[in-house]
Amino acid sequence: MKKRFVLFFLLFSVLAISIANAHEDEQNFGPDSPPYPISQLEAVGYGSLAFIIICFCILYFNSKMTEMVKKLTYSLLLIVVVFVSLYLAITTIHTNLISFTKGPVHWHADYEIWICNQEISLPEPKGMSNELGTDTLHSHNDNRIHVEGALMGPKQASLGAFFNAIGGYLSDDELKVNADNGLIAKHNGDFCNDQPAKLYVFVNGQLINDPSNYVIAPYEKVPPGDKIKFIFTEMSMQDVNPNIS
Repeated sequence: MKKRFVLFFLLFSVLAISIANAHEDEQNFGPDSPPYPISQLEAVGYGSLAFIIICFCILYFNSKMTEMVKKLTYSLLLIVVVFVSLYLAITTIHTNLISFTKGPVHWHADYEIWICNQEISLPEPKGMSNELGTDTLHSHNDNRIHVEGALMGPKQASLGAFFNAIGGYLSDDELKVNADNGLIAKHNGDFCNDQPAKLYVFVNGQLINDPSNYVIAPYEKVPPGDKIKFIFTEMSMQDVNPNIS
């Protein structure tokens, strides 16, 4: 009985981890996501649940099962594993074929966030994934934007999408970011050092307009990948970046 309890506990733990990860990734976003009946993580979660229920029945009712019922039960267990495996394989192949990037990518861009002359750090990532954001767009609190996987459209690699993924917001005159000490929200005209301040976004030293729609350069290494600075300050643009005329 103790062995059965330990095995059931281990199986239940696997299910709990699967469901927790699936719940976390439900926050994933992106334009034109493939119209699958369920996501891959949901398939893993439901498959794990079915697997555990069948194993539970085998452990506790094995002595009362006829040989025919045992064969059917073990066959059902195999069907669950095969179905989930095939579903993951098929949806992965289909996603890669129809994606904007025609397959998975791995891009990086380095960034800095400065608000009122103080550099802002993002919260430490939580969970087994060690990611702040989504599987596709995230940071490991390493001052680097990570774009990983097959993209359904270029906006999935935009700066606006990144801030959305980490629980913030970005526009041409507003910045919200979840820092390690809580949410910080700044809008043009808010004060820094008792003076009205403004948001500037520089990519590779150049001021950009409409920063939320800027798509990071498709490179794995930085450079040639982008170096991005988000600066909310009362200082003038020339004082922030003397190279800008």
